[in-house]
Amino acid sequence: MTIRAIPLALTIASAAPTLLGAQSVSDSGTFVVRHGRDTVATEQFSRTDTKLEGTLTLRNAKRTSQRWSAVVAPDATLPLIDVTVREGSDSGGRAGRVVQRARVIFKEDSVAVDAVGGDGLQTRIFQTDRGAVPYLNLSFALLEQAVRRARVSPDTTQVAFFNLGGGQTLSARLSPLGTDSLILDIGGVQYRLRVDPAGRVLGGRIPAQDVVVERQ
Repeated sequence: MTIRAIPLALTIASAAPTLLGAQSVSDSGTFVVRHGRDTVATEQFSRTDTKLEGTLTLRNAKRTSQRWSAVVAPDATLPLIDVTVREGSDSGGRAGRVVQRARVIFKEDSVAVDAVGGDGLQTRIFQTDRGAVPYLNLSFALLEQAVRRARVSPDTTQVAFFNLGGGQTLSARLSPLGTDSLILDIGGVQYRLRVDPAGRVLGGRIPAQDVVVERQ
């Protein structure tokens, strides 16, 4: 079964994320993503004032996990994100096999990607929009960061996403839906997200794909 949001190949990954250090965690949780009755992904994440990190585990044949760690800037952008992609489940104290690692650095209207995979180290430069938020398919913690980014400027109804899987930049529109929800249209896919006053995503769904996400 394939769940599609923005088409995303798992081709970008990164240096292993660092620990939160001495900072206290200001928020943490787990997103559970379901298609019908089947759980297709889980994402554990934690946040401090200057760091956001998580592990997105996909229920697929390769048992793929994507561990990521991002620096949070005062304007709610993520100027740097590291991602490590592994395949195979952890067992006997050993982690799954590392498929790829990447470090992604945002500066003004460009993105530098240093990726290490089967072809060795490759560095690529992409154009993007200023303040673009990295997008990882089925990562609701990163979608939550986009909501927080938009709320830094109350008049903002659009936010740019940089697709980590393909290097494209897409413009998403945010629209209010009642008093505690919003609609996020990105890449032709509509997300309906329940949010609290601080911008925390409490749950949501992708109606066209019968996908539901719950925060635990």
